[in-house]
Amino acid sequence: MCLPFGAISMLSSSHHLGARSCGRNQYGRVRKPWQRSIKTFLAGARSVSSVQRQAGPCIIEGAKLHARPDSTGILILYSHMLCPFAERALLTLLFKGVPHQAVHVDRCEKPSWFVDLCKIEGLPDDVPNIELHGRVRASGKDSCRWICENFRGQGTTDLKYSNRQDKQQVDTLVQACLGFIKAGLNLLAGNDSRGLWQIGTGQTQAQWKAFEQELEAFQDAIKESGGPFLLGSEVSLADLIYMPFMERFAIAMPAFTPYDPCAACDGLMADWLWEMEQLECCQIAAPDHDLYLQAIRQWRSLEFYKHNTFEAFQLHPHLQ
Repeated sequence: MCLPFGAISMLSSSHHLGARSCGRNQYGRVRKPWQRSIKTFLAGARSVSSVQRQAGPCIIEGAKLHARPDSTGILILYSHMLCPFAERALLTLLFKGVPHQAVHVDRCEKPSWFVDLCKIEGLPDDVPNIELHGRVRASGKDSCRWICENFRGQGTTDLKYSNRQDKQQVDTLVQACLGFIKAGLNLLAGNDSRGLWQIGTGQTQAQWKAFEQELEAFQDAIKESGGPFLLGSEVSLADLIYMPFMERFAIAMPAFTPYDPCAACDGLMADWLWEMEQLECCQIAAPDHDLYLQAIRQWRSLEFYKHNTFEAFQLHPHLQ
């Protein structure tokens, strides 16, 4: 299903952000007036001469394909709409305006053609994988970096940094994200869960302290740059890398633990999340917050989609 890039920029339901007025955002923070026009900011994402801009994601159900799709002349992202790692790659493609097709691969019952493709390429049969001109070019954590290095954007959407210091800062933040993810998952797991991605009880002060330290490092980066994003006024690759996990933690932690990450560290995480969710790429890629919370309540896991079949639009009704 192909969508115009502006089709969902303003969503009526309260769990999707679109309003830019003052007041309290969905994370409970007092919202500051938006200092610059989001339409002006996104104008750079809609016009570029070096690549053909894409209007929006073209999402295909992998289970309905009988064979491997043809990647001649079009980048294919093998993905799952609920996987935060795959969402990073989708965010990067959307933000840079790279023409692509997203093939939604059921993690519970993977299509045989996808399993065969991964065997041929010598890769785990997992997502994300990026294919172009008949070859898998990048997989897993390398996908976002590969997109940035091989496709040009324009101005604020390029995600490339001529300034060496900025590049080093992005690399440092991206590397630190793994510690952030582990600390967040560990906090949600508590002391009685079956594994890191499960949601348990009995969260300890030590688990919260470890996660809060990661939040403080994130906050320090925003303060040092002047915000609202990690490198200042423009979105960086690091922002896109953190976003899927930040959003999931902000939804899950207040529901299952005594801790609210958006109230910690002077609330800068809540402010950053609000700024990020004004971006059209984030509005497209994110699952419906209420439906996502219902799913994790039912399955007590952030990886519920690995053991249960979910179609591409099941928790993304705004894309239908």
